[in-house]
Amino acid sequence: MKLSFTTLDAFTTTPYAGNAVAIISVPASEKAALSQSQKQTIAREFNLSEVVFLHLPSPGASYEHINIDIFTSMAEVPFAGHPTIGASYYLLHQLGKDTKAVITKSGTIPIEIDSLTGLVKAVIPQAFHIHRKTFTSDLSDLHHPIVSIVKGMSFILAVLPDLETLTRASENLNGDTADNSPLDKGWQEGIVGTMYLVAQGIDRFGRKKYRTRMFAHREDPGTGSASSALGAWLALQEEEAGKGPFRYVFTQGIEMGKRNDISVEVTRDEAGTGIENILLSGPAVKVMEGTLEI
Repeated sequence: MKLSFTTLDAFTTTPYAGNAVAIISVPASEKAALSQSQKQTIAREFNLSEVVFLHLPSPGASYEHINIDIFTSMAEVPFAGHPTIGASYYLLHQLGKDTKAVITKSGTIPIEIDSLTGLVKAVIPQAFHIHRKTFTSDLSDLHHPIVSIVKGMSFILAVLPDLETLTRASENLNGDTADNSPLDKGWQEGIVGTMYLVAQGIDRFGRKKYRTRMFAHREDPGTGSASSALGAWLALQEEEAGKGPFRYVFTQGIEMGKRNDISVEVTRDEAGTGIENILLSGPAVKVMEGTLEI
């Protein structure tokens, strides 16, 4: 069996910046033949933050809803942000398909191209939850909350005072990324990483700016799921009444030489105490393409 692949850098328009993702196209005729263990082996071979298996429709069938599976080098994950943006860019821009949504293990994600900016926009599946336990760090006197964007994708949010302190961040405060015991009962699934953040004022579009770094089993250049979780948590801290929306831009990966610009827009519920909607957006750029053998 031979499968074609394309790699893209998400959250950038500059090749070799951003966060790389491999999009592996799986024809409908090969879907049943490709096992989970084979997918995991392929993801381990690419050794990227994530790899997407994009399940193509039968010849002549609609591309309106496309199923994708997302794997890290260690395990399948229900949802991740930069693979979603990368796969959406590939479908909408590279293939020119009229895809309305990608379907992940966390649910259906509506996608579209912003008519003004050309950015890919994705309505993120979310069941936002703030856990009881907090963490501490030598870099800050604060107690850092743990939040989940969906069950299985959780992050410690470590607020730091300045960029100099951010440069000294070097670890996942949870230690073992696969250790989900700090999470509330009923939520103990998946991974727990650490997102460090420093406020940077407001940009010309009125969005609140933050510099971030994210560590799981290694540092990740650009993390859409963690940025979405961070945006939701920040929106719930806003003193402004009402639903919003509240707009943020997170710049990640500077210390790695892999700048990512990640936009998140959050709408709260009517009471202002819960999350109604999260919109993740960003660009992507094609880098490589080829064929792999199974």
